[in-house]
Amino acid sequence: MALKPQAFGTALKNARKENRLTQAELAERLDISLSYLKDLEYFRGLPSLELFVSVVELFHLSADDIIYPNANADSPAFQKINRLLRQCNDAQLDIVLATAEAVIAANGLQEEA
Repeated sequence: MALKPQAFGTALKNARKENRLTQAELAERLDISLSYLKDLEYFRGLPSLELFVSVVELFHLSADDIIYPNANADSPAFQKINRLLRQCNDAQLDIVLATAEAVIAANGLQEEA
C-alpha cells in the first residue's frame, strides 16, 4: 500500500496541533518552506522519505499508522482495547491473539451459514 496524501497530511497537522506548534514553527524545525508544509497539510503532495522519517521521529508517530490507517481508530472500544494491550505481557498477548483469531474464524463460519 502506498502512502496517501490525506493520511500523511492529517497525521502531520494533528501532531503539530497537539504539540502546540504553528505552521511557521514546524516548517522551520523541519527545514522546509511554509508553503510546502501547508501543501502537505492540505493533501496537495507527499513528503520525501527523508521528511517522512523526520516527522515520524520528531512527533514519535507510528509509520504503520500513517501508511496503514485503521478505520476503527476512532472507536472507543478499539481505543480501550489498544490501551489494554499495551499493559499485557507476552503470554497475555498470546492469549488475546488466539482469542481474536477464534472470534474472527467463528464470524467467518457464521457468514457462510
